[in-house]
Amino acid sequence: MDREGIEREIVGRTQVVDVLRAVPLGVLLPLETSVLLTIAIKHFDASAIVKGIIAASAGVGLLVSPYLTSLTRRLDMPAMRMAMWVAVVGAFGFALAATGSLVLYVVGILIALTAVNGTIPLLTFTYQRNFPTEDRGKRVGRGLAMRVAVSAPLAVVIGAWLRDRLDLWWVIVLAGSVAMVMLAGLYHRMPTERLDQRASSGILPHFDLVRTDRQLRMTLAAWMLMGFGNLMLLPLRIEYLAEPEYGIAADAAMITLLTVTIPSVVRFAATPLFGRMFDRLSFFSARILTNLLFAVYVLAFFSGTSEVALWIGSITLGIAIAGGDLMWMLWVTKFAPPDRVADYMGLHTFFTGVRAVSAPLLAFVVVERLSLGWVAAMAAALMVVSSIVLVPEMRAERARIRALAAA
Repeated sequence: MDREGIEREIVGRTQVVDVLRAVPLGVLLPLETSVLLTIAIKHFDASAIVKGIIAASAGVGLLVSPYLTSLTRRLDMPAMRMAMWVAVVGAFGFALAATGSLVLYVVGILIALTAVNGTIPLLTFTYQRNFPTEDRGKRVGRGLAMRVAVSAPLAVVIGAWLRDRLDLWWVIVLAGSVAMVMLAGLYHRMPTERLDQRASSGILPHFDLVRTDRQLRMTLAAWMLMGFGNLMLLPLRIEYLAEPEYGIAADAAMITLLTVTIPSVVRFAATPLFGRMFDRLSFFSARILTNLLFAVYVLAFFSGTSEVALWIGSITLGIAIAGGDLMWMLWVTKFAPPDRVADYMGLHTFFTGVRAVSAPLLAFVVVERLSLGWVAAMAAALMVVSSIVLVPEMRAERARIRALAAA
Protein backbone atom coordinates (compact mmCIF):
# COMPACT_ATOMS: atom_id res chain seq x y z
CA MET A 1 0.00 0.00 0.00
CA ASP A 2 1.42 3.45 -0.94
CA ARG A 3 1.84 6.29 1.55
CA GLU A 4 -1.42 7.95 0.56
CA GLY A 5 -3.28 4.69 1.00
CA ILE A 6 -1.72 4.16 4.44
CA GLU A 7 -2.75 7.65 5.51
CA ARG A 8 -6.32 7.10 4.32
CA GLU A 9 -6.41 3.80 6.22
CA ILE A 10 -5.18 5.50 9.42
CA VAL A 11 -7.74 8.30 9.09
CA GLY A 12 -10.53 5.78 8.44
CA ARG A 13 -9.61 3.48 11.34
CA THR A 14 -9.23 6.40 13.72
CA GLN A 15 -12.64 7.75 12.69
CA VAL A 16 -14.36 4.38 13.19
CA VAL A 17 -12.73 3.75 16.57
CA ASP A 18 -13.41 7.30 17.73
CA VAL A 19 -17.11 7.01 16.91
CA LEU A 20 -17.31 3.58 18.60
CA ARG A 21 -15.42 5.03 21.60
CA ALA A 22 -18.27 7.51 21.95
CA VAL A 23 -20.62 4.68 23.02
CA PRO A 24 -18.93 3.92 26.40
CA LEU A 25 -18.23 7.62 26.79
CA GLY A 26 -21.96 8.20 26.35
CA VAL A 27 -22.51 5.87 29.31
CA LEU A 28 -19.94 7.76 31.39
CA LEU A 29 -21.16 11.26 30.52
CA PRO A 30 -24.35 11.29 32.64
CA LEU A 31 -22.48 9.59 35.49
CA GLU A 32 -19.77 12.23 35.51
CA THR A 33 -22.01 15.26 35.03
CA SER A 34 -24.96 14.43 37.26
CA VAL A 35 -25.69 10.87 38.33
CA LEU A 36 -22.79 10.19 40.71
CA LEU A 37 -23.48 13.39 42.64
CA THR A 38 -27.23 12.67 42.62
CA ILE A 39 -26.53 9.27 44.20
CA ALA A 40 -24.38 10.95 46.86
CA ILE A 41 -27.21 13.36 47.70
CA LYS A 42 -30.24 11.06 47.41
CA HIS A 43 -28.80 7.76 48.70
CA PHE A 44 -25.91 8.67 50.98
CA ASP A 45 -27.25 12.08 52.14
CA ALA A 46 -23.67 13.28 51.74
CA SER A 47 -22.22 16.30 53.52
CA ALA A 48 -21.18 19.45 51.64
CA ILE A 49 -17.50 18.47 51.68
CA VAL A 50 -18.24 14.99 50.31
CA LYS A 51 -20.40 16.47 47.57
CA GLY A 52 -17.59 18.89 46.75
CA ILE A 53 -15.01 16.08 46.52
CA ILE A 54 -17.20 14.06 44.18
CA ALA A 55 -17.90 17.11 42.03
CA ALA A 56 -14.15 17.85 41.90
CA SER A 57 -13.07 14.28 41.08
CA ALA A 58 -13.05 14.78 37.33
CA GLY A 59 -10.68 17.70 37.81
CA VAL A 60 -8.07 15.52 39.47
CA GLY A 61 -7.58 13.65 36.19
CA LEU A 62 -6.99 16.96 34.44
CA LEU A 63 -4.45 17.95 37.08
CA VAL A 64 -2.41 14.80 36.58
CA SER A 65 -2.63 14.84 32.78
CA PRO A 66 0.70 16.63 32.10
CA TYR A 67 2.46 14.15 34.40
CA LEU A 68 0.78 11.26 32.62
CA THR A 69 1.96 12.73 29.31
CA SER A 70 5.49 13.02 30.71
CA LEU A 71 5.35 9.41 31.97
CA THR A 72 4.19 8.21 28.55
CA ARG A 73 7.19 9.95 26.99
CA ARG A 74 9.65 8.52 29.52
CA LEU A 75 8.31 4.99 28.98
CA ASP A 76 8.44 5.57 25.21
CA MET A 77 4.93 4.11 25.06
CA PRO A 78 2.46 4.77 22.22
CA ALA A 79 -0.08 7.35 23.38
CA MET A 80 -3.18 5.19 23.12
CA ARG A 81 -1.51 2.22 24.82
CA MET A 82 -1.05 4.34 27.91
CA ALA A 83 -4.68 5.45 27.60
CA MET A 84 -5.72 1.79 27.51
CA TRP A 85 -4.02 0.96 30.82
CA VAL A 86 -5.40 4.07 32.48
CA ALA A 87 -8.92 3.01 31.42
CA VAL A 88 -8.35 -0.37 33.08
CA VAL A 89 -7.51 1.45 36.33
CA GLY A 90 -10.70 3.47 35.91
CA ALA A 91 -12.77 0.29 35.61
CA PHE A 92 -11.36 -0.83 38.97
CA GLY A 93 -12.33 2.54 40.48
CA PHE A 94 -15.98 2.21 39.45
CA ALA A 95 -16.09 -1.36 40.78
CA LEU A 96 -14.71 -0.15 44.11
CA ALA A 97 -17.33 2.61 44.28
CA ALA A 98 -20.15 0.09 43.88
CA THR A 99 -19.31 -1.80 47.09
CA GLY A 100 -21.76 0.15 49.25
CA SER A 101 -19.54 2.14 51.62
CA LEU A 102 -19.58 5.94 51.36
CA VAL A 103 -15.81 6.08 51.89
CA LEU A 104 -15.16 3.54 49.12
CA TYR A 105 -17.73 5.28 46.94
CA VAL A 106 -15.79 8.54 47.17
CA VAL A 107 -12.38 6.88 46.72
CA GLY A 108 -13.61 4.77 43.80
CA ILE A 109 -15.19 7.74 42.04
CA LEU A 110 -11.99 9.73 42.52
CA ILE A 111 -9.96 6.95 40.85
CA ALA A 112 -12.49 6.38 38.07
CA LEU A 113 -13.02 9.99 37.03
CA THR A 114 -9.29 10.67 37.24
CA ALA A 115 -8.85 7.89 34.70
CA VAL A 116 -11.61 9.22 32.45
CA ASN A 117 -10.00 12.65 32.13
CA GLY A 118 -6.29 12.06 32.58
CA THR A 119 -5.68 10.83 29.03
CA ILE A 120 -7.19 13.81 27.18
CA PRO A 121 -3.83 15.29 26.01
CA LEU A 122 -2.86 11.89 24.57
CA LEU A 123 -6.14 11.80 22.67
CA THR A 124 -5.71 15.35 21.32
CA PHE A 125 -2.19 14.39 20.18
CA THR A 126 -3.68 11.39 18.35
CA TYR A 127 -6.32 13.57 16.67
CA GLN A 128 -3.61 15.96 15.50
CA ARG A 129 -1.53 13.12 14.04
CA ASN A 130 -4.35 11.04 12.52
CA PHE A 131 -6.91 13.58 11.26
CA PRO A 132 -6.27 16.11 8.44
CA THR A 133 -6.19 19.78 9.45
CA GLU A 134 -8.87 20.83 6.98
CA ASP A 135 -11.66 18.68 8.46
CA ARG A 136 -10.37 17.80 11.94
CA GLY A 137 -13.20 19.64 13.68
CA LYS A 138 -15.83 17.87 11.62
CA ARG A 139 -14.32 14.44 12.28
CA VAL A 140 -13.94 14.96 16.02
CA GLY A 141 -17.45 16.40 16.08
CA ARG A 142 -18.82 13.09 14.82
CA GLY A 143 -17.57 11.30 17.91
CA LEU A 144 -18.82 14.05 20.20
CA ALA A 145 -22.26 13.91 18.59
CA MET A 146 -22.40 10.11 18.95
CA ARG A 147 -21.49 10.40 22.62
CA VAL A 148 -24.39 12.76 23.16
CA ALA A 149 -26.73 10.54 21.11
CA VAL A 150 -25.97 7.71 23.53
CA SER A 151 -26.03 9.76 26.72
CA ALA A 152 -29.31 11.61 26.15
CA PRO A 153 -31.72 8.63 26.11
CA LEU A 154 -29.57 6.75 28.61
CA ALA A 155 -29.84 9.64 31.06
CA VAL A 156 -33.64 9.29 30.97
CA VAL A 157 -33.35 5.58 31.74
CA ILE A 158 -30.87 6.20 34.57
CA GLY A 159 -33.03 8.95 36.04
CA ALA A 160 -36.10 6.70 36.07
CA TRP A 161 -34.04 3.84 37.54
CA LEU A 162 -32.81 5.99 40.42
CA ARG A 163 -36.29 7.36 41.02
CA ASP A 164 -37.87 3.89 41.26
CA ARG A 165 -34.92 1.75 42.44
CA LEU A 166 -32.61 4.03 44.40
CA ASP A 167 -31.46 1.06 46.51
CA LEU A 168 -30.01 -0.45 43.31
CA TRP A 169 -27.82 2.59 42.57
CA TRP A 170 -24.77 0.32 42.47
CA VAL A 171 -25.95 -1.22 39.19
CA ILE A 172 -25.48 2.16 37.52
CA VAL A 173 -21.99 2.52 38.98
CA LEU A 174 -21.02 -0.97 37.76
CA ALA A 175 -22.20 0.03 34.29
CA GLY A 176 -19.48 2.68 34.47
CA SER A 177 -16.93 -0.06 35.13
CA VAL A 178 -18.09 -2.00 32.08
CA ALA A 179 -17.89 1.17 29.99
CA MET A 180 -14.27 1.69 31.04
CA VAL A 181 -13.37 -1.87 30.01
CA MET A 182 -14.94 -1.22 26.60
CA LEU A 183 -12.99 2.04 26.38
CA ALA A 184 -9.72 0.22 27.11
CA GLY A 185 -10.38 -2.23 24.27
CA LEU A 186 -11.11 0.59 21.81
CA TYR A 187 -8.00 2.53 22.81
CA HIS A 188 -6.04 -0.62 22.02
CA ARG A 189 -7.51 -0.60 18.49
CA MET A 190 -6.84 3.08 17.72
CA PRO A 191 -3.83 3.89 15.46
CA THR A 192 -1.26 5.60 17.64
CA GLU A 193 2.25 7.04 17.72
CA ARG A 194 4.85 7.77 20.37
CA LEU A 195 5.28 11.31 21.68
CA ASP A 196 8.14 13.42 20.40
CA GLN A 197 11.15 13.04 22.71
CA ARG A 198 12.45 16.61 22.47
CA ALA A 199 9.84 18.21 24.76
CA SER A 200 10.58 19.18 28.34
CA SER A 201 9.86 17.13 31.43
CA GLY A 202 10.52 17.38 35.15
CA ILE A 203 8.64 18.32 38.29
CA LEU A 204 6.50 20.79 36.31
CA PRO A 205 6.51 19.35 32.78
CA HIS A 206 5.79 21.76 29.92
CA PHE A 207 5.36 24.77 32.23
CA ASP A 208 8.14 26.64 30.42
CA LEU A 209 5.64 27.16 27.60
CA VAL A 210 3.55 29.49 29.78
CA ARG A 211 6.56 31.80 30.13
CA THR A 212 7.61 31.75 26.47
CA ASP A 213 4.27 31.81 24.60
CA ARG A 214 2.23 34.99 25.18
CA GLN A 215 -0.81 33.80 23.22
CA LEU A 216 -0.90 30.63 25.29
CA ARG A 217 -0.74 32.73 28.49
CA MET A 218 -3.61 34.98 27.47
CA THR A 219 -5.79 32.11 26.29
CA LEU A 220 -5.20 30.11 29.47
CA ALA A 221 -6.04 33.20 31.56
CA ALA A 222 -9.31 33.73 29.69
CA TRP A 223 -10.17 30.07 29.96
CA MET A 224 -9.48 30.16 33.69
CA LEU A 225 -12.01 32.96 34.21
CA MET A 226 -14.62 31.33 32.01
CA GLY A 227 -14.07 27.84 33.37
CA PHE A 228 -14.07 28.88 37.00
CA GLY A 229 -17.47 30.51 36.63
CA ASN A 230 -18.91 27.54 34.77
CA LEU A 231 -17.47 24.83 37.00
CA MET A 232 -18.64 26.52 40.18
CA LEU A 233 -22.20 26.14 38.95
CA LEU A 234 -22.11 22.62 37.52
CA PRO A 235 -22.63 20.85 40.88
CA LEU A 236 -24.86 23.68 42.12
CA ARG A 237 -27.31 22.98 39.30
CA ILE A 238 -28.05 19.66 41.00
CA GLU A 239 -28.08 21.27 44.45
CA TYR A 240 -30.45 23.96 43.14
CA LEU A 241 -32.86 21.42 41.69
CA ALA A 242 -32.66 18.82 44.47
CA GLU A 243 -32.70 20.76 47.73
CA PRO A 244 -36.18 21.91 48.92
CA GLU A 245 -34.82 25.23 50.24
CA TYR A 246 -34.57 26.55 46.67
CA GLY A 247 -38.24 25.90 45.96
CA ILE A 248 -37.96 23.20 43.28
CA ALA A 249 -37.23 19.87 45.09
CA ALA A 250 -37.02 17.92 41.84
CA ASP A 251 -36.80 14.13 41.87
CA ALA A 252 -33.90 12.21 40.27
CA ALA A 253 -35.73 11.88 36.94
CA MET A 254 -36.35 15.65 36.66
CA ILE A 255 -32.79 16.45 37.71
CA THR A 256 -31.42 14.17 35.01
CA LEU A 257 -33.82 15.61 32.43
CA LEU A 258 -32.75 19.22 33.06
CA THR A 259 -29.04 18.64 33.65
CA VAL A 260 -28.29 15.87 31.15
CA THR A 261 -31.10 14.98 28.73
CA ILE A 262 -32.17 18.41 27.44
CA PRO A 263 -28.61 19.78 27.14
CA SER A 264 -27.54 16.52 25.47
CA VAL A 265 -30.28 16.60 22.80
CA VAL A 266 -29.49 20.22 21.95
CA ARG A 267 -25.77 19.52 22.07
CA PHE A 268 -26.21 16.66 19.59
CA ALA A 269 -27.99 18.96 17.14
CA ALA A 270 -25.49 21.82 17.53
CA THR A 271 -22.20 19.87 17.46
CA PRO A 272 -21.95 19.53 13.63
CA LEU A 273 -22.45 23.29 13.30
CA PHE A 274 -19.62 24.03 15.70
CA GLY A 275 -17.43 21.42 13.96
CA ARG A 276 -17.73 23.36 10.70
CA MET A 277 -17.26 26.63 12.58
CA PHE A 278 -14.01 25.37 14.12
CA ASP A 279 -12.63 24.36 10.72
CA ARG A 280 -13.59 27.57 8.90
CA LEU A 281 -13.93 30.54 11.24
CA SER A 282 -11.74 32.59 13.57
CA PHE A 283 -11.17 30.56 16.73
CA PHE A 284 -11.31 33.50 19.13
CA SER A 285 -14.55 34.86 17.64
CA ALA A 286 -16.18 31.45 18.10
CA ARG A 287 -14.80 31.19 21.64
CA ILE A 288 -16.20 34.60 22.65
CA LEU A 289 -19.61 33.64 21.25
CA THR A 290 -19.54 30.42 23.26
CA ASN A 291 -18.58 32.27 26.46
CA LEU A 292 -21.55 34.61 26.09
CA LEU A 293 -23.88 31.65 25.51
CA PHE A 294 -22.70 30.17 28.81
CA ALA A 295 -23.48 33.50 30.53
CA VAL A 296 -27.01 33.49 29.09
CA TYR A 297 -27.56 29.95 30.37
CA VAL A 298 -26.49 30.93 33.89
CA LEU A 299 -28.77 33.96 34.03
CA ALA A 300 -31.76 31.95 32.76
CA PHE A 301 -31.29 28.75 34.77
CA PHE A 302 -30.69 30.38 38.15
CA SER A 303 -33.21 33.21 37.74
CA GLY A 304 -35.93 31.55 39.82
CA THR A 305 -38.11 28.46 39.99
CA SER A 306 -39.90 29.00 36.67
CA GLU A 307 -39.99 25.82 34.60
CA VAL A 308 -39.74 27.90 31.41
CA ALA A 309 -36.52 29.55 32.65
CA LEU A 310 -35.07 26.17 33.58
CA TRP A 311 -35.81 24.84 30.11
CA ILE A 312 -34.34 27.94 28.42
CA GLY A 313 -31.25 27.63 30.57
CA SER A 314 -30.87 23.92 29.78
CA ILE A 315 -31.30 24.49 26.04
CA THR A 316 -28.78 27.34 25.99
CA LEU A 317 -26.36 25.22 28.00
CA GLY A 318 -26.60 22.48 25.37
CA ILE A 319 -25.71 24.92 22.59
CA ALA A 320 -22.82 26.36 24.60
CA ILE A 321 -21.41 22.94 25.51
CA ALA A 322 -21.48 21.86 21.85
CA GLY A 323 -19.09 24.68 21.02
CA GLY A 324 -17.17 24.58 24.27
CA ASP A 325 -16.36 20.87 24.11
CA LEU A 326 -15.03 20.96 20.56
CA MET A 327 -12.94 24.08 21.06
CA TRP A 328 -11.69 22.86 24.43
CA MET A 329 -10.49 19.60 22.88
CA LEU A 330 -8.91 20.96 19.69
CA TRP A 331 -7.91 24.60 20.12
CA VAL A 332 -4.24 23.78 20.76
CA THR A 333 -4.02 22.15 17.32
CA LYS A 334 -4.61 25.63 15.87
CA PHE A 335 -1.60 27.22 17.61
CA ALA A 336 0.82 24.63 19.03
CA PRO A 337 3.87 23.42 17.10
CA PRO A 338 3.05 19.92 15.77
CA ASP A 339 5.57 18.21 18.06
CA ARG A 340 4.25 20.02 21.17
CA VAL A 341 0.48 19.47 20.82
CA ALA A 342 0.32 16.98 23.72
CA ASP A 343 2.39 19.35 25.90
CA TYR A 344 0.20 22.38 25.16
CA MET A 345 -2.88 20.29 25.81
CA GLY A 346 -1.35 18.96 29.03
CA LEU A 347 -0.96 22.52 30.29
CA HIS A 348 -4.50 23.36 29.21
CA THR A 349 -5.95 20.34 31.00
CA PHE A 350 -3.80 20.99 34.10
CA PHE A 351 -5.21 24.49 34.55
CA THR A 352 -8.68 23.14 33.81
CA GLY A 353 -8.04 20.67 36.62
CA VAL A 354 -7.02 23.46 39.00
CA ARG A 355 -10.40 25.11 38.55
CA ALA A 356 -12.30 21.82 38.28
CA VAL A 357 -11.02 20.78 41.70
CA SER A 358 -11.20 24.15 43.45
CA ALA A 359 -14.38 25.62 41.92
CA PRO A 360 -16.89 22.94 43.08
CA LEU A 361 -15.36 22.82 46.57
CA LEU A 362 -15.48 26.62 46.81
CA ALA A 363 -19.02 26.68 45.41
CA PHE A 364 -20.44 24.52 48.20
CA VAL A 365 -18.67 26.67 50.79
CA VAL A 366 -19.73 30.01 49.25
CA VAL A 367 -23.35 28.99 48.76
CA GLU A 368 -23.63 28.46 52.52
CA ARG A 369 -22.75 32.15 53.02
CA LEU A 370 -24.22 33.85 49.93
CA SER A 371 -27.44 33.23 48.07
CA LEU A 372 -27.17 30.98 45.06
CA GLY A 373 -28.42 33.87 42.93
CA TRP A 374 -25.38 35.94 43.90
CA VAL A 375 -23.05 33.04 43.11
CA ALA A 376 -24.68 32.66 39.68
CA ALA A 377 -24.34 36.41 38.98
CA MET A 378 -20.63 36.29 39.85
CA ALA A 379 -20.16 33.28 37.57
CA ALA A 380 -21.87 35.06 34.66
CA ALA A 381 -19.67 38.12 35.24
CA LEU A 382 -16.52 35.98 35.04
CA MET A 383 -17.72 34.61 31.69
CA VAL A 384 -18.21 38.11 30.30
CA VAL A 385 -14.79 39.26 31.55
CA SER A 386 -13.24 36.18 29.91
CA SER A 387 -14.71 37.29 26.59
CA ILE A 388 -13.29 40.79 27.01
CA VAL A 389 -9.81 39.36 27.68
CA LEU A 390 -9.95 37.52 24.33
CA VAL A 391 -10.95 40.56 22.22
CA PRO A 392 -7.31 41.64 21.50
CA GLU A 393 -6.45 38.06 20.52
CA MET A 394 -9.50 37.95 18.22
CA ARG A 395 -8.39 41.17 16.49
CA ALA A 396 -4.83 39.89 16.11
CA GLU A 397 -6.07 36.58 14.69
CA ARG A 398 -8.29 38.36 12.15
CA ALA A 399 -5.36 40.58 11.11
CA ARG A 400 -3.20 37.48 10.52
CA ILE A 401 -5.95 35.88 8.44
CA ARG A 402 -6.28 39.05 6.32
CA ALA A 403 -2.52 39.25 5.87
CA LEU A 404 -2.34 35.61 4.71
CA ALA A 405 -5.24 36.17 2.30
CA ALA A 406 -3.51 39.23 0.81
CA ALA A 407 -0.13 37.49 0.43
